[in-house]
Amino acid sequence: MSKTGDLTKKDVLHIAKLANLQIQDANIEMYRTQLEETINYVENLDELDTSNVEPTSHSTRLSNIYFEDGTKNSRQFTQKEALQNAKSTKKSMFVVKRIME
Repeated sequence: MSKTGDLTKKDVLHIAKLANLQIQDANIEMYRTQLEETINYVENLDELDTSNVEPTSHSTRLSNIYFEDGTKNSRQFTQKEALQNAKSTKKSMFVVKRIME
């Protein structure tokens, strides 16, 4: 991919392919502009001093969440339900195309 602020049509099409999206030629410039704005916004995070921030995989320390009355959230999917519409699965997991070389 080109350096930030210099996304090309080829970059946009590559990102769309990775996301398995089909986009029309008429929309490529709009997406290119939006992607550049997003990248520029994220680059602002480089200015933050995170030296005293503990690394984490999520933003809260919540686990095993239950409703106030103690009942479990019945809106959760079982593994079988979550996988039932997947195009491809293996060993009870989603199979997806490799996106990194």
